[in-house]
Amino acid sequence: MKTKIAIVITGLSFGGAERVTSYLANFFSEKGKEVYLISLTKGEHAYPVSPDVTIIELDESSSLNSVHRYAALICGVRKQIKSIKPDVVLGMMSFSGIIAALGCLGSKIPVILSERNDPNTSTAFSEREKKFIRFVYRHYIKNAVFQTEEARSYYFKDKESMGVIIPNPLYLDEMPEPDRKGSASRQIVSVGRLNNQKNYALLIESFVKVFSWNSSYSLTIYGEGEERAALEDLIKRYGLSGHVFLPGIEKDIFSKLQLAEMFVMSSNFEGMPNALIEAMAMGLPVISTDYSGGRGTLINNGKNGLLVPRMDANALAEAMIYFIEHPESSRSMGDEAVKIRKQLDSTIICDSWLRVIEKVV
Repeated sequence: MKTKIAIVITGLSFGGAERVTSYLANFFSEKGKEVYLISLTKGEHAYPVSPDVTIIELDESSSLNSVHRYAALICGVRKQIKSIKPDVVLGMMSFSGIIAALGCLGSKIPVILSERNDPNTSTAFSEREKKFIRFVYRHYIKNAVFQTEEARSYYFKDKESMGVIIPNPLYLDEMPEPDRKGSASRQIVSVGRLNNQKNYALLIESFVKVFSWNSSYSLTIYGEGEERAALEDLIKRYGLSGHVFLPGIEKDIFSKLQLAEMFVMSSNFEGMPNALIEAMAMGLPVISTDYSGGRGTLINNGKNGLLVPRMDANALAEAMIYFIEHPESSRSMGDEAVKIRKQLDSTIICDSWLRVIEKVV
């Protein structure tokens, strides 16, 4: 009899966690598992999902107040779990993970939760909500998957045996080889949701200094989100129309990365950002804010990229100017960054996930 795996996630639109979830579902299915993807919302499916994976979308109205909506989502997940009767439930991201865990209460079905951000620095939840999430992690799950040791220790400082560290995967079969054709293109790029977490207002403010120093450079931010209008206003205010671009979501992002001179990430907080990983794998010189406060970062500062303090526009601008002024150093760091391909090969990473699930089952 096939092992049944139910994966609960907030949605299946564009995003790092959504991408990892879609590929994990496909991988589990290829390995002979019966896989169900339970999405808490309806919407666009941004990443390919095997026809052998059953997708279930809940339709609880977002117009309900938070307490009633949470209750409706928990009941919706519980109903699906009773129908599917999975051998294990995997909750991806804090919110959907907690809904999954509470939806499985009393069922005796083992639950694995996966934190996809850095809970130490995240501002997505209030302190009261964070305490509740920690309580659920510590009392109502069988195991948990984290991207860094720092995220694991946030929940389980006194339970050394609980929690597994699995970094985000790289899907090398989809990725062209790095060729650095854009090494002198004067194009600076970033990729991510247009929201407060990514702090693109900071990146635009930093670019003002770069543009004042060398007006031949442009900045392109690929992604979509609720801060688009505010960012467009900021671009106009700085007089950067025609030099800073917000083209939206780009499905063929690797072709755009190939044409870039450098990649910059300005986030306030992150877990293990896919966009940064992919830019490194493409051999781009990368700059990132120290989004995890020095903990668990992908960048070894000065060796495979540059780290700058969070929310420091001057430091971010100076890092971009450094790469422009020092092309040999830029190339050297890009060559070092590309080594991440061997570390995060998706075959190795997905196998690690499957071992955690099989151990729990």
